[in-house]
Amino acid sequence: MIPRNDRNGTLPPEAPKKNRRHRRPFLLLSSLLLLLSSVALLSSCGGGPTVATATGRTLYLATTSGIYGFNIMSDGSLSALSSSPLVTGSYTQIAATTGSSPMLIGANGGSNLTTWSLSGGGLGTGTTLSLSGCSSFSAATGVAVTSDNNYVLAVNGGATSNNIASLPVSGGTCHTAHSVSTTDYPVQPALDCSVAGASYCILFLTLSSQATTTATVPVAPEEDSFTESTGAVASLTPNTAPFSSCATSICPQGATFNANTLYYYTTFNGGSPSLQSIAPQTTTAAQSTTFSTANLNLPCIDALGGVAYIPASNGYVYSVSTPNGGGVGSPSTVLSPQTFGSTLTINSCAVGGS
Repeated sequence: MIPRNDRNGTLPPEAPKKNRRHRRPFLLLSSLLLLLSSVALLSSCGGGPTVATATGRTLYLATTSGIYGFNIMSDGSLSALSSSPLVTGSYTQIAATTGSSPMLIGANGGSNLTTWSLSGGGLGTGTTLSLSGCSSFSAATGVAVTSDNNYVLAVNGGATSNNIASLPVSGGTCHTAHSVSTTDYPVQPALDCSVAGASYCILFLTLSSQATTTATVPVAPEEDSFTESTGAVASLTPNTAPFSSCATSICPQGATFNANTLYYYTTFNGGSPSLQSIAPQTTTAAQSTTFSTANLNLPCIDALGGVAYIPASNGYVYSVSTPNGGGVGSPSTVLSPQTFGSTLTINSCAVGGS
């Protein structure tokens, strides 16, 4: 029997539902706390999502259309500073200094070098680094800096004599010398200034049988000495000719030095394009890794990240790990022509920043 209200025979009022309005927020809060605790548990176990962060180092690319910049991320990827070049114009080689006031130095075949201060990965206003005091030095196509950031070395790829010049990064007296091989043209200089007990740096210089202002035809490279205190370039004693048995046109195209591993890394084209490591004053490669493209240009090194970057004239950029002992990893494609929206000729690269 359904109970009635004793007074009027109506149904008794429904009992109020306690906390009915407050149960849903409580359930939502409980679910959120459970989710957060799950994320914390996954993160503590290494199962959480990995977010790439900027390392503070920047990869700069010298192209026939200008200089581009990319943040080097913690996962090895590259993030563009801008979709447009940071500086317009055609540049053949660039080099970067480190320290409290880092700068980028560029060579474009002119009679002077250009420097830019590096701020937040970008480029400041360009400043001319004059080569006017360098005897008979008409053009600069290549450039390198010493590991102490005090001297810059420029080469003229259009001459077989008076084609190496050095001067302080801050400007000043210029010293000029010719390469030891006076019948060839210099391509890319790389400096090892960590020689134990020596008062000089080892200059690894790739060479061409033809002026690089026309086309590079690699021949056997040479190693010379470079004295920072005087800016003088001279033959090494003993004189070791690296890769002296390489065949013309498939000798090293370019070279870069890793001050952490104490090895040079050289690019080869020809029948089997490769990146090869070689210790200073030796004649054969320590290790090698091959590429599927024969358009490799001049490499650069991220010593802190342990990575060599290899640009190609067909618009690709590759990365290769460089572990201690002269090791080289397998190539990975980090940039492609789609990155730029068109196929750029990428001549060289440099890594700047901390």
